[in-house]
Amino acid sequence: MRHLFSAMLIAASLHAQTPAIHVEDIVESVRQRYPLLLAAMADRDIAQADVLTAEGQFDLTLRSRLDTDSIGFYENRRFDSWVEQPLSFQGMSFYSGYRLGDGAFAPYDGKLATRSLGEIRSGFRLPLLRDREIDSRRGELSKAKIGRKIADLSVDQQRLVVLQTAVSRYWSWVALGRRLGITREVLQVAEARQKLLEDGVREGQLPRIEAIDNQRAILQRRSAAVEAERGFQQSSIELSLFYRNSSGSPVVPTMEQLPGRFPNSVADPPPDIEADIKTALQRRPEIGRLEALADQNEVDVRLARNGTKPAVSVVAGFVSESGDGVSVRRGPQEFKAGLSFDLPLQNRSARGKLAAVQARARQVGIRLNFLRDQTAAEVKDAASAVAAAQERLRLLGDEVGVSRELEEAERTRFDVGDGTLFMLNLREQATMDAAVREALANADYQRALASYEYATGALLNR
Repeated sequence: MRHLFSAMLIAASLHAQTPAIHVEDIVESVRQRYPLLLAAMADRDIAQADVLTAEGQFDLTLRSRLDTDSIGFYENRRFDSWVEQPLSFQGMSFYSGYRLGDGAFAPYDGKLATRSLGEIRSGFRLPLLRDREIDSRRGELSKAKIGRKIADLSVDQQRLVVLQTAVSRYWSWVALGRRLGITREVLQVAEARQKLLEDGVREGQLPRIEAIDNQRAILQRRSAAVEAERGFQQSSIELSLFYRNSSGSPVVPTMEQLPGRFPNSVADPPPDIEADIKTALQRRPEIGRLEALADQNEVDVRLARNGTKPAVSVVAGFVSESGDGVSVRRGPQEFKAGLSFDLPLQNRSARGKLAAVQARARQVGIRLNFLRDQTAAEVKDAASAVAAAQERLRLLGDEVGVSRELEEAERTRFDVGDGTLFMLNLREQATMDAAVREALANADYQRALASYEYATGALLNR
C-alpha cells in the first residue's frame, strides 16, 4: 500500500468538474442560508419595532373636542383643539391650541366663553424633581435601544453555536470520507492480489491456504468498507443541514467534493491564552448580552429612584383672545403660571420597586462575574484540548510513517518469497488502522480549534 490516498486523488482528478467543499463554504452557507439563523434575525426586526414604539411616545399629539348645548335655557357651542409635544430634554412638554366658545353660558360656566375670534394659547410644563432626570418615556426608549443591542447579541450567540456545530460536522465529514477512501483502497489491493494468488494455486506454485487467507482479508475489508460508507453517508446527510444551495435547500455532499488534504497543523504555534481570555471577555455575545441586561436594569433602578421623589412641576402658559365679547371679563392677553406638588406620604410602592430592581441588579452582577470566570475556564480548557490534539496528531503521523515502512519491508520480503501473506495482511491492516486514526485525529484537532475559536469568540469573524 505505497500511496494510501492515491485512489482518492485519482477520483478527484476524474471528477475535476465537481469543486471541492471547503470549510469556508460551509461557514458562508450558514451565514447566508441557515434557517434557524434567518429566523433568529427576526428578533432584530422585533427589537427595532420596539424602539419605534418607544419613540412614538414623543410623537406630536393632536386633540380636539366639539360640544354643544341646544335644548336647555343656555344655548352655546364650544370648540377646543390643541397639540401636545413631549420632549426628551428635562422631561419638558409643550402645548399650543385654539378655543372658541359662542352663545349663552351660565354664570358658573362663564370661563367657557371666548371673544368672537376665539382664544389662542400656548405653554409648557417643566418637572423639577420627579421625571426631570428620567421618566417613563425616556426610560422605555433607553431600554428599547438596549433591547435592540441584546437582539443583535442573541443572534451572534446563536450564530456562534451554529458555526461551531457546522465546522465540527464538516471536519467529521472529511475524516469519515478519508476513512472510506482508505478502506476502499486496501480492499482493492487485496482483490487485485486474489487473482494472482488463485493463478499461483492453479499452477501449483502456492498452497491453497494463501488464497483462502487473502479471501478472508477481502471479506474483512469489505465489511470495514460497508461500515465506513455508512458512516460517510450519515455525516454527509448531517452536513447537508448546514450546506445549502441558493434556494436554501440542503445539498448532500459527495466523495468527489472532499478536499485534497487536511491542513498541515502539526507546526501550528500554541495559542496566547492570556491575551485570548481578554479578547473572549470582549467578544463573547453572552457576556455582552448580560452586560446589556445590566444596563437595562440600571435604567429600571433610575426609574425606581425617580419614583421616590416628590412630583414638583412648573406650569406656565400665555393666552391671547381676539374679537368682540363684552361678556368676557378677562384678557385679552394673560400669562398664567403655577406650581404643583404631589408625594404619597408613605411611598411604599416606589420603595418596593426600588428594592426589587436593586436586588435584580445584584443578581445580574453575580451572574456576570460567574460568566466571565466560566469563559476564562473555557478558553483554558479549549487551549488544553488543542495542545493535546496536536500532540496526538504528531504521534499518529509518526506511527503512520513507521507502519508504511514496515508494510513496504514486508511486501518486499513477500515478493522475494521470504515472507508470508499472513504477515503482509497484518502489516497492511496496521497501516490502514493508523491512517484511519490519523484522519480522525486531524478532524479532532480541527474540532478542537473550532471549540477554541468558539471560546474566544473568534469564530464570529470567520
